[in-house]
Amino acid sequence: MPEAIGPFSVEERMIDGDTCWIAIRARGAEWSWLTPAEAAHLGQQWVRRYGHMLPADNDCQPAGLFIAAE
Repeated sequence: MPEAIGPFSVEERMIDGDTCWIAIRARGAEWSWLTPAEAAHLGQQWVRRYGHMLPADNDCQPAGLFIAAE
C-alpha cells in the first residue's frame, strides 16, 4: 500500500519479510522502482543537495533547516 509523504508516495515490496524494492512516485508520474541501497543512496544525495531548504510555495529558497518526513 503506498504511503503518501507530502507531494509524493512511497511503496515497499516485501518478499519473505525483507524489503526488495522501494518505489517513489511524485505528482501522478509513473512509479520509479529502486533497490533499498539505491533508495538510501538517492536519499543521502538529496539530503546533501537540498537538506538546507524547506518547501515554501514551490520556490527553492534556503531555509537553514531540513525537516524529513517520517
